[in-house]
Amino acid sequence: PILSLNDAFTEKDIEDWQERISKLLTVDETSQLDYFCELKIDGLAIELIYEKEILEIGSTWGDGIVGENVTQNLKTIEAIPLRLRAPRHFLSTSSDQKFFFFLPKSGEELVVRGEVFISKKEFGRLNREQEKRGLPFYANTRNVAAGSIRQLDPKITAARKLDSYAYDLITASGQETHEGKHTLLKTLGFKINPHNKYCKN
Repeated sequence: PILSLNDAFTEKDIEDWQERISKLLTVDETSQLDYFCELKIDGLAIELIYEKEILEIGSTWGDGIVGENVTQNLKTIEAIPLRLRAPRHFLSTSSDQKFFFFLPKSGEELVVRGEVFISKKEFGRLNREQEKRGLPFYANTRNVAAGSIRQLDPKITAARKLDSYAYDLITASGQETHEGKHTLLKTLGFKINPHNKYCKN
């Protein structure tokens, strides 16, 4: 299942969250808690399935269990690799941890999750085109991204110049931290949010 994020609106919400996760840990583990922070992108959640390093299936979030197959449209987005790079190992620079990774064996899938969105610049360009044609403006970037991915003609999707950030690796990869997953995703050829940040406390 693709789950939704829980919202936190106050500092107390964050403290309550930390208290809840601390109950699942030992005292020693609680004392070593660190964090990996990333911006929430307001777009459309996607899942990408790679077989033998090739993108085979791309789907939407759907109802969290079953999504729409939008593979051909996702293939038009430059930020989504059609073939994975194949690193044998790599080094993280932010928290100075070394991570090792081996691509899945033949027949095994590599599953990546991310977000498809449209930049404010491209959104403005689309609305200027709408104005020239005497058509109503698009209401918001999220609806444009979602509508673009569901187009029947991939050429229309390609013309929208969508972008994407990968944010999670579902397949077992040997990574013990979320930061490790992000570092690996970047190494495999995915675009990740440049404003992500490791925070030691």
